[in-house]
Amino acid sequence: MMEIKNRKIGIIGLGISGFDSSIFLIDNGANVYISEKNYNDEIKERIDILKEKGAKIEIGSHTEEFLKDVDFVVISPGVDERIENLDFLKKRGIPVISEIELAYNFSKSKKIIGITGTNGKTTTTTLLGEIFKNSNYKSVVCGNIGNTFIGEIKNIDEDTWVILEISSFQLEKIKSFKPYIACLLNIDYDHFDRYSNMEEYISAKKRIFENQDEKDFSVLNFDNYWIKRLLKEIKSKKLFFSFSKIFNGAYYENGGIFINVDGKTRRIKTDKIKLYGKGNIENIMACSLISVLCGIEEDIVQKTIENFKPLPHRMEIVAEIDGIVFINDSKSTNPHSVRNSILSIDKKNKIILILGGKDKGFPYYQLKKYLKDRVKFIILFGEAKERIKNELKSLNIPIETVESLRGCILLAKKIGKRGDTVLFSPGCSSFDMFKNYKERGDVFKKEVLSLL
Repeated sequence: MMEIKNRKIGIIGLGISGFDSSIFLIDNGANVYISEKNYNDEIKERIDILKEKGAKIEIGSHTEEFLKDVDFVVISPGVDERIENLDFLKKRGIPVISEIELAYNFSKSKKIIGITGTNGKTTTTTLLGEIFKNSNYKSVVCGNIGNTFIGEIKNIDEDTWVILEISSFQLEKIKSFKPYIACLLNIDYDHFDRYSNMEEYISAKKRIFENQDEKDFSVLNFDNYWIKRLLKEIKSKKLFFSFSKIFNGAYYENGGIFINVDGKTRRIKTDKIKLYGKGNIENIMACSLISVLCGIEEDIVQKTIENFKPLPHRMEIVAEIDGIVFINDSKSTNPHSVRNSILSIDKKNKIILILGGKDKGFPYYQLKKYLKDRVKFIILFGEAKERIKNELKSLNIPIETVESLRGCILLAKKIGKRGDTVLFSPGCSSFDMFKNYKERGDVFKKEVLSLL
């Protein structure tokens, strides 16, 4: 176990993972040095609590002088070392770890299910947590989903299943972290505001398998091009999910999910599920496969997926107005997610697609083949609107740019006809105009409902 008592430990970034890490370290006898660039009401509230507990804090920058004597640093996933000029840590030989690495060292349970991927992480993690809860397995759902792994340590004993949503940012700074089951849902273009190229992004994602051995399991999307390129590097026992018939995992066929584990085939029906679309079928296959692998009966899986409601801002039907259906898919922050959302809508329903937001450097031209014959009109807004327009303008589809989200909705209502679907699937991050994708989705819903 990592030694922390009486040691000097740095925390860079005072988001939720930094705050929870600080609390844990202080409560276990460490001397904590917190460095945070930003200052707002939420940060002030956390600072007040931590100062009272004895933490040393600097605000406004991350300075070498403040952190020069720490034994190691726990860095928040939102902090990019290169942008923040933290080279001095490496020069001084100061180890840098992530919050999930810290938590792993103090977790009494190693029954960890790590779920990562470009899209679908939160839905898969939440659904799997519901399945485990309904099976009366002792479990904790945490990680990138909101509540931190380190914040849940006190609730974890040797028999607890830890169902952990993990981002690529969190994986960048692991050392010994090793999930018993590592699930990679998909890989596609994302976070090009953080990574120089696709290979750099994949290098972060594949670290989830780095410390696994033949006693562990990997659950992988057999249909994903980028994942197939990684197979030779993965040392754990590989199980797959696919839309093609396979015999070492789960596959979808004729409205059912067939799971082949230990020589036995189980079937999960999908005709009564409330989640729809290709991406969600993949999420359900992954959950079903992991559940069966962990000894959960298929009837519990069946009942849980039938009762599971879509999470907010993920293909969420907001309203039907004059025969036009408005869908809030604000969680869509990359082209891969836009593609899945488009393919989720019946071909007979023409789509008015609302795209745009903060430019993350994605290749939007790759959407062309999915927009053709399905999308009747494209409405663009936000920082990325002109670049997206340039990449899609060769399509024989009308494109118009608008300055506000309300303007997008009013235009969509004006041009929409009975039977059309207005799909708000931005394919970009929200930070040019909104605090996060949740606020963006809430604004979309509010503006749509104002038309009623």
